[in-house]
Amino acid sequence: MSDKKNPKASPPPSPLIENRVREYVRSLEAYSVPQIPCAVRLDGNEAPLGLPGEVYERVAETLRGIPFNRYPDPEALALRKTVAALFGLEAGQIVVGNGSDELIAMLLITMGGGTGRVLYPVPTFSMYGITAKVLGLETVEAALDDAFDIDIESTLALIDSQDPDLIFLASPNNPTGNSFSEEKIKRIIEASSGIVVVDEAYCDFSGTTLLPLLVTAPNLVILRTLSKIGFAALRLGFLFAGEEIAAEVNKARLPYNINSLTQSFAELILRDPSFITERVRMVVKERERVFNALSYMEGIRVFPSDANFHLIRVQNAQWVFDELVKRDVLVRNLSSPGALRDCLRVTVGTPQENDAFLAALADIFPQK
Repeated sequence: MSDKKNPKASPPPSPLIENRVREYVRSLEAYSVPQIPCAVRLDGNEAPLGLPGEVYERVAETLRGIPFNRYPDPEALALRKTVAALFGLEAGQIVVGNGSDELIAMLLITMGGGTGRVLYPVPTFSMYGITAKVLGLETVEAALDDAFDIDIESTLALIDSQDPDLIFLASPNNPTGNSFSEEKIKRIIEASSGIVVVDEAYCDFSGTTLLPLLVTAPNLVILRTLSKIGFAALRLGFLFAGEEIAAEVNKARLPYNINSLTQSFAELILRDPSFITERVRMVVKERERVFNALSYMEGIRVFPSDANFHLIRVQNAQWVFDELVKRDVLVRNLSSPGALRDCLRVTVGTPQENDAFLAALADIFPQK
């Protein structure tokens, strides 16, 4: 038999790795995204369209004014002032990160000093658990209910018994796509003596936010990102909180973490974000069209979504994934034991990309 069919066992770790790398890090798998070349890529929850031509011109002009021999503004003050004006906040309430991922790590580094426990519902964004474990924190998982909403009684019981330093709630949730009940989130904020982080990465597509609660909930932190609305290449996330919390989290920020290009481009874009609003509307319209089409297909269950993607369940997710790749369409295979068994996640693309996806599915699942 060839090596491909009968691969050799992995060699044991070297003494350097075995003796010096933390055991809980060695037991983890790195976050990875399969790189499979396909013409239609609906696997990354990215925005389907790039910059409009006129915005590109303004970005190019900004590029000429950036002093590449100088470090970026370490505090990103001009950018934070622009964001503060956009959301009705003070610049001191905002911390910027290299995507939400860096902000999640900064929160865990800063706020994990009490019980050392971090609570989040499952399934949800994997980086909450991965980063917490890398940092040596204890993770507490709360199962969602059958509708993928928060199971409030069991979650409150865990908060009472485990007293987590941090609670992460992604709403809309990735990968399920639904928003959590606002009343349940409020009950969690009231019940927790730690920090409650509401990750609103997909809130532009749901049209809902808990931002007004920052005034009355001192333990609330909100995360936002530009990645889902057209600027994944910038790797820029925002943390919104009371100034006291923001100041503490900012201590864990690495120097010059946001480069000059990202600061300048983001500031320019956010001064007039009207074109972003129009593109979000297009995605929402396409989301509903694709949802309706999937709802009528035999062999497919599609779950309601408030985000820019759909979660679907099929009889054999790996087979369907492979058949879609054969038809030049790439989605995300999330199938694993439990709530995500035989589930695929499909980003909402352009109308043409969505048509290609639906046509590929119709070819795989011929309708009666």
